[in-house]
Amino acid sequence: MTKSEKKEILNMIEKKAVEAQLRDDVCSRSTMCGLKSYFDFIPEEMVTASLSLCGGAGISSGSCGAYCSGLLAVGLKFNPTMEEESADKSLMMNGIGKAIAYRNAFLKEFGTTLCPEIHKSLFGRSYNFLDEKQNEEFLKLPGHAEKCGTVVAKAARMAAEMMIEDEK
Repeated sequence: MTKSEKKEILNMIEKKAVEAQLRDDVCSRSTMCGLKSYFDFIPEEMVTASLSLCGGAGISSGSCGAYCSGLLAVGLKFNPTMEEESADKSLMMNGIGKAIAYRNAFLKEFGTTLCPEIHKSLFGRSYNFLDEKQNEEFLKLPGHAEKCGTVVAKAARMAAEMMIEDEK
């Protein structure tokens, strides 16, 4: 794959992820939609299940949903099945290494993997989704889907870069 082809694929994944975010306002699923647009090994059921990761993983203001979905896709690509791991315990370390590399890239970009801390950088303050009033306030913020879309775009691109690199 040429650098130009790789860039085109990464741009398409990013674009699909942002389109889904702007349409649905679901960071986790939007990230997974973008990744699924290129990676056939991601089943539709994973896109469906990734909805549960939104709003800081389970709408709990925890780990960023976009980050979690990217991490899940990286795991699907690089983690061995339990049967494979039983046959060769060393295989697990490859998947763990990829997860750590993805985490480190995300931390380098955002300084955190936590949804409320990312909110602080995007919106000037954090929002606790466990508090109904704050959740409503967040959802009414002008441009919140677009700002979260920047995180979705980067999370999808980072995961995709790792997975495409493996295709060499």
